[in-house]
Amino acid sequence: MSVHAEDEDRFIRLFSKSQCTLYAFILGMTHSTTDADDLLQELNLALWKKRHSYDPQFDFLRWAMGFARIEIKNHRKKNAKSRLLFSDDVLNTLAADWPVDVSFHEQRLAALASCLRKLSDVEHRFISEFYRRDLTVNKLAELHNTPASTVYKILSRARNSLHRCVQRTIAQSSYPA
Repeated sequence: MSVHAEDEDRFIRLFSKSQCTLYAFILGMTHSTTDADDLLQELNLALWKKRHSYDPQFDFLRWAMGFARIEIKNHRKKNAKSRLLFSDDVLNTLAADWPVDVSFHEQRLAALASCLRKLSDVEHRFISEFYRRDLTVNKLAELHNTPASTVYKILSRARNSLHRCVQRTIAQSSYPA
């Protein structure tokens, strides 16, 4: 295998491994799954085009997040009329504080997967439909023939349970008894 092919393989492995973290970062900055999906595609295209400029001595995730910040800023410029966008200062502060330790994200994802299994069937179904199928609260209410206020309560209770469970799971794994 040539050096060039080895570099491409290494890049593809790092690129693939980073997708969940990059998506979480973009979603955290945009708060829109639609925007995050679009931005991740744009980011992936930019990363692929610039793959030859990546230095394997440098942390891939930090390098990729630099591109992500650029894509998010470009997105903000295109959608400047929206009041829900962060200012550049807030975006820079959040991006700088974003943890780039992949083990941090993997640990949280593992804890979340475990905690999702602990939800009641109803909570799990609503969380799954809301996030995985990207259904709105009103659509969920219509689908389950229940008031929107009930859906909000179920989702809120499930989110709070998940948050507490993830925090507890991470704390227990950080400081085992």
